Amino acid sequence: MKKNILFLFIFLISLIAQAQLTNGNFTTEIDERFKNLNKTTITSNILIDRVFSMAEIQTFNQNLRKDTSNVSHFKQAWSELYRASYTKNFPSVDIFKNQLKAKKYTSNVVPIGIINTAFHECNFGTTEQNATVSYNSSTGLFSNIAGKIPFIKKQTTIIAPLVTKASGHSITFTTDNLFKLYKQGKPIKNLILYTNNSSFSLISNYNLRTTNFSTTYQNTGLQTLRFVVTYSDNTSKTTYGTVNIIKPVTYAQRDSSSNLLTIDSDDDLLFQGYDENQVYRGLNEYRIYYDTQNNDEVVNKPLYIIDGYDPNDSRKIDAQDYINFNPNEDKSIIDLMKYGNNINLIDSLNHKGFDVIIVNHPVYNRGNKTIDGGSDYIERNAYTFISLIRHIKSIQQGNEKAVVIGPSMGGLISRYALAFMEKKLAETGDNTKWNHNTRLWVSFDSPHQGANIPIGVQKGIQYFAEVLDNEGAKEFINEELNKPAPKQMLVNHYTNNTSLPVGAPNFRNRFQNALDNIGMPQNLRKVALLNGSIYGQLNGVSSGNYLDIDTKIPILFGLFHFNLLHSDFYHSTNIKSGSQKFLTFSNDGFYISFLFWKITIIKGRHTYSSPSSKGSYDIAPGGHFGAHKILAKESNSDSYWSAWGIRWVHTLTTRSTIFDPTHSFIPTKSALAYTGSSTLDEYLADKNRVCTGETPFDGYFAPQNNEEHIFLTNENVNWLTEEIMGNPQNPPVYIRPFTIQGENTICYSEYKTFTIDAISSCQSTTQWSVSNNLIISSQTNKSITVTPIDSSTNGLGWISAKREGGNTVIDDKGIWVGKPLEQFASFRLVGNTQIFSQQWSRLEASGQFLIPEYEKDLYTFDYDWSIPNSEIRYAENKRIANIKPYYTGNINIGLRLKNICGCSNWYTRQFNVVYEGGGTGGGGNVLTPVFE
Repeated sequence: MKKNILFLFIFLISLIAQAQLTNGNFTTEIDERFKNLNKTTITSNILIDRVFSMAEIQTFNQNLRKDTSNVSHFKQAWSELYRASYTKNFPSVDIFKNQLKAKKYTSNVVPIGIINTAFHECNFGTTEQNATVSYNSSTGLFSNIAGKIPFIKKQTTIIAPLVTKASGHSITFTTDNLFKLYKQGKPIKNLILYTNNSSFSLISNYNLRTTNFSTTYQNTGLQTLRFVVTYSDNTSKTTYGTVNIIKPVTYAQRDSSSNLLTIDSDDDLLFQGYDENQVYRGLNEYRIYYDTQNNDEVVNKPLYIIDGYDPNDSRKIDAQDYINFNPNEDKSIIDLMKYGNNINLIDSLNHKGFDVIIVNHPVYNRGNKTIDGGSDYIERNAYTFISLIRHIKSIQQGNEKAVVIGPSMGGLISRYALAFMEKKLAETGDNTKWNHNTRLWVSFDSPHQGANIPIGVQKGIQYFAEVLDNEGAKEFINEELNKPAPKQMLVNHYTNNTSLPVGAPNFRNRFQNALDNIGMPQNLRKVALLNGSIYGQLNGVSSGNYLDIDTKIPILFGLFHFNLLHSDFYHSTNIKSGSQKFLTFSNDGFYISFLFWKITIIKGRHTYSSPSSKGSYDIAPGGHFGAHKILAKESNSDSYWSAWGIRWVHTLTTRSTIFDPTHSFIPTKSALAYTGSSTLDEYLADKNRVCTGETPFDGYFAPQNNEEHIFLTNENVNWLTEEIMGNPQNPPVYIRPFTIQGENTICYSEYKTFTIDAISSCQSTTQWSVSNNLIISSQTNKSITVTPIDSSTNGLGWISAKREGGNTVIDDKGIWVGKPLEQFASFRLVGNTQIFSQQWSRLEASGQFLIPEYEKDLYTFDYDWSIPNSEIRYAENKRIANIKPYYTGNINIGLRLKNICGCSNWYTRQFNVVYEGGGTGGGGNVLTPVFE
């Protein structure tokens, strides 16, 4: 271990003085540095230092600790040994995986993989005095020292189950020479597997046993298999492997369900994919859950539910369709139909007389081609669904029109199928083939304008796959991102070379154009059920850091350590204009930290997003998913790290911090097939978007807050049930706060109009009301015109507007009717108890203080004073009068109020003006007047 560390340290320090010599990966860089070294002593043909060994082959089972492998670690180790080989004289990991897949082991079989081979690693010495190589700092190349051998030979033994899980009442272990790698070194003489208090001989006297061995586990859980190896020199080693064993449970089979059936697409409905050179026939599975009213097994009222995206068919129709059902892990389509207090929508529909037909997309073979139906071309699944509609029509009793529900991708499949049938019916007039006989189509959170997986997550996985040659990441890309359906649906795909959201070349745009060209089915009622917020509520923070992953190897009691990875993931920006770019994925690269040094050995990678006029797909209102939550969950470990199948083994410490557990998956506007503004976070709740023509659907239901994708609630199920029962429902309209606009005063015999901004007929009806001193002359949804009852109704009045939708909003506006009232024309002397001649005194209109604060803006009166024999200066719009009488004696001071309608009566008070110092007025402070 120390020698290997020293090699890495010497090599990495060399990079301080010498830049990276190649533009390649780790292996090409190592080969360039070592090209002058004599490699004839590498008799094993494998120099493990040519790859960065995430499987830690150099130390695995080297008597340093108890080592445990699993299928992901085993594949990674096989891949690293192959890539570290100078001559490729054994199968690549891709061939290995294909051979394993071709075996088609049943779910209760656990094949065992065996790696036992010699390899070489660098031994450059531990000090300068015993170094075995020399280094040229100007060229960055290593060379031999005469008489020194810089490589040592070691042997690795890795044994693991080649599946992550097995399920069954009896578990069978098997071996195969295809999955045994031995090139050099001590061969295995005997190999014994110990598990479940039993032992099985896998290799006996150098021969691999072809007999299968079975055992019965009592419980579900992770099982550790112990392997005891005896080599040709009679030395031994113990190593371990893990597999998750699932003990099947019994379940109650649902009543009135048919057997699992299959349907092939008809001869006139074959499809050739965008990257295929011939047409292929589609295949679907389906099961019929007959209604419970007629108590028969006859289709009378068909209702279809078409499954969505499901690669490798991990989601079956029902529990009985799993070979071994695990309720803690397996979630069937039936399970997804549960809501509320464990109520199942299928049961409810059966009780209402519907024969529910659930459609699944299995994995199937056409000649030498394997088609993964759950991630196959949407068009091929649509054609197969047309064939199923034809078949059900042929066996249906009566002429009841069907209901079709398409959750997620199932909405696109059913949309394409129904619209295609209408197009062909118009062209041919052939009712038997092309009349879909459907009255209601329900699109359930379906991506009519595309789906989203954060590009930061995709680019991070791509980095792990390409730069680190990680097998788990490669498998995820092949199985999850590179299948036809995700390439058709994802608005932003890792294969693009732009900072703007762009789909997979030759897939995304081609499919969206085909979908738009065929349009929506028209000869039925079409409604959309959404999980995305209609309030414009975001699913996160623009450019926000939603996940950090940090991985280190502590070495020599923490004196220094390898920082292997530090990855930051960010949402794309919601800024809609500008030229600044924002990080979505950042990795500092492979580097080593030693005291104050930090030396990069593989350059980092940064992915950016640019402002888009639409905003951020990552945080857009929409049904959410947690791709990065899964990534974080997989990554937290001290013993190994599994991120999208990536396995860091043993001494690594990986910690991920989640700052935001979800992201937008199906944007609200995508699920609504919105045709208005392209801005993703627009507030859509205040109008019926069917009425405005901004959606092609005839109705829709959307929540106020974002929900998990394909999430049933009491509210959306109630809305959906009414639609299914033939009772059309209005879309929910959630009213925004509004303000009545207009003047504050109205005079007798006047007619004045008051309005509400941005109110259209596509919002709810306005309910107007007025105070009893006003009469409504006319009203519309946007405005009201009123007039006073008569001239005796002076005083405060009001107008009220009420709008009801999913919520209720009311606005009241006060209005002064007629001329001012005398009661508000009072005034008072401020600061003194007496008015003096030749001195300033202050008078303030006091009626204003009788008015409630929230109404003061309505009392927009002017002040008219009558003050004789005085110098007068006014303040505060004449509410304050500063007076300096010329003479002593009595004066009558008056105040009246006026507005556009007229004046109030005078309010008067008599004051005795005295000479200052006369002593008859009670004295008081002399005020400094306030002037305008």
